[in-house]
Amino acid sequence: MNNFLAALRGETHEEIPVWFMRQAGRYLPGYRGIRTRMSIREMCRDVDTTVAATLEPVKSIGVDAAIIFADIMLPVESMGFSLDFVEGVGPAISNPFKANRSLSGISDFSLENYGYKTYDSIRRIRSSNDSLPVIGFSGGPLTIASYLVNGRPDRDLAQTKELLLSGDRDFRKLLRMITEMVIMNSREQIRSGASTVQIFDSWAGYLSPGQFSSYAENYLGEISSELNHHAPLIYFSTQTSSMSDIMVSAGFSFLSLDWRCNLHQVMEFLGGEVGLQGNLDPAIAEISRSAALEEGHRIASSMSGFPRYIFNLGHGVLPGTNPETLKELVKAVHSIELKI
Repeated sequence: MNNFLAALRGETHEEIPVWFMRQAGRYLPGYRGIRTRMSIREMCRDVDTTVAATLEPVKSIGVDAAIIFADIMLPVESMGFSLDFVEGVGPAISNPFKANRSLSGISDFSLENYGYKTYDSIRRIRSSNDSLPVIGFSGGPLTIASYLVNGRPDRDLAQTKELLLSGDRDFRKLLRMITEMVIMNSREQIRSGASTVQIFDSWAGYLSPGQFSSYAENYLGEISSELNHHAPLIYFSTQTSSMSDIMVSAGFSFLSLDWRCNLHQVMEFLGGEVGLQGNLDPAIAEISRSAALEEGHRIASSMSGFPRYIFNLGHGVLPGTNPETLKELVKAVHSIELKI
């Protein structure tokens, strides 16, 4: 069995599996070449291009799984939001929630109106590479909502928390609509052949434990209960390791944590109840190959006694990262002797 799938399920495997968040991205020459002639949205509307971007890091770096090339904000278009990608800013919404509190023109997510080739691309990859696991993904409700509030990233959640704390009914309706979209989009990726889905909730760490617990109970728990019987789920967030017990209670199979924690200590605290993924600082991988190899070996070695562990960065690959550094990291982690 593939090492990634075995670790995901807690089954016997031979090597610690490795993949990298944002492994299909602008640090790779093939991707940069595509971006000189196509926008992100154009790339995601073309199966051949999506497949090429998805598979480039598998071929060039040797990772154990592919993550489908897409963006967490693409599905909001089929709900009626006007989406663009602004250089240096990221996803931008021209009809944000704060300018349209009544949600006029906004509707539930529709698979039929989803204008991108995510599902077709997953099917294409699986049909031609049946031994290669494909990771599907979605944004978490809070993170997607944070982009929709003012139409720009709300990375410290200042605007989003104001709406949460006020008990704004329209905003809660929006969160409910996004939650249903996450479930539908993720389920369709699984149906198309994705072995797992990772929920990217990057900004959830700006919530207090009480707020995070309420968010997990009202939204994340529904996602996990709807999808867990279809495929294992990975939940990624930053600055949330101290709230890992809340994430476990939400029902996720795997937690992907950032570099601000000791994974071995978190795993011991959780008692092996869930799997862990991570957590090399992506800045180290970008700045110093020798430091990345040393730190990556230390992290992976400390987790070599746990069957449910996947090596990754603590966030996405940074654009200045040398692909050779990641290639060497994969080899170094694969060489570590498992103690299980």
